[in-house]
Amino acid sequence: MKKTFGPNVIAYSAAISALSKGQQWEKAWELFCEIEASGEKPSVVTYNATMTALEKGLQWQRALDLFDEMKYKNMNVTVVSYGSAISACEKGYQWKQCLEYLDEMTERNIPKNVIIFGAAMSCMEKSCRADIAFQLMERMAMEGVRPNVHIYNSAISACARCKLWKKGFELFKEMDDVGIKRDVVTYNAVLDAVYSQLDLAKQIFHEGVERGFYAKVSRLGTQWLELDLHFLSLGGGETALRWWFEECLVPYLGNSKELATVKSIDIVTGYGKTRSRGARKGDDGMRKRVRAMLSFMNLTEVEQPNLGRIHIDKEVLMREVERNGGRIILMLMVTNSTSYARGSMILTLTLSRL
Repeated sequence: MKKTFGPNVIAYSAAISALSKGQQWEKAWELFCEIEASGEKPSVVTYNATMTALEKGLQWQRALDLFDEMKYKNMNVTVVSYGSAISACEKGYQWKQCLEYLDEMTERNIPKNVIIFGAAMSCMEKSCRADIAFQLMERMAMEGVRPNVHIYNSAISACARCKLWKKGFELFKEMDDVGIKRDVVTYNAVLDAVYSQLDLAKQIFHEGVERGFYAKVSRLGTQWLELDLHFLSLGGGETALRWWFEECLVPYLGNSKELATVKSIDIVTGYGKTRSRGARKGDDGMRKRVRAMLSFMNLTEVEQPNLGRIHIDKEVLMREVERNGGRIILMLMVTNSTSYARGSMILTLTLSRL
């Protein structure tokens, strides 16, 4: 006989689900505890909603504890339960536990769908296990689950984290062959993988511009120039900065009168939530990378309170262009994710005088 739950549990489950969407894990957890304190028993839906709220709030250990509790109580765990548990593994970089859950699903005869594999792929990406991500794609094929754009994006991002730029570019090209349409996340991911391959990165970035993904990155007015990198990956941001100076700013840098009328030159790097996804170990975020690249160009910034914006000192820029006879020198470093000390090449841009 199917077990039913009273209106109180159903109402609490709906409230917890709403709190989950609002990123309010503390209140969701309080409601879950209230159900148990009232003497009623949370349903599978209640557990699933609470696990989701916890993993979204980065409380991955609590989420996995709830999942263990469900199984200990012999509750009817579902594909949604496993999806929440695997997503919690991603937040805690628990890639081994993630694989165990996939095996459990097979043992329990719970079919895996593309959402489950997508969560597992994200876990492997965050855990820098590109090798296992590739194996999961093979497993998907064996189990008859067709990959989507999220699967490929995670695989390419895993390549970026593991310094496998050739494999990342290979997957990028493969998407056309299998009929999966690329999105802006795809371009950000592959640029993260290939940014050290300057010509290839430039080619891919141009393609992204032509497809409209980066249409609003450069905003040029008569009195202000702005490069908006807040939604780009780290590799995408480096490529965009080179593109901005190489192509977009040439008419201004090559004409001292035109540049003199410009009042502000800004680079938006983003701050807080807008950059949390791109941060690497050692605080190697977008702001740090842009500052490093500007220093290679002998440019400085004007200090201002907005941590998500870099204001370039126009006078220093004008002097640098003048000092180099109408040129600006970009010393581009081939780097890893935490250091700018590995190898370099100098790219000199000749800016015609208008």
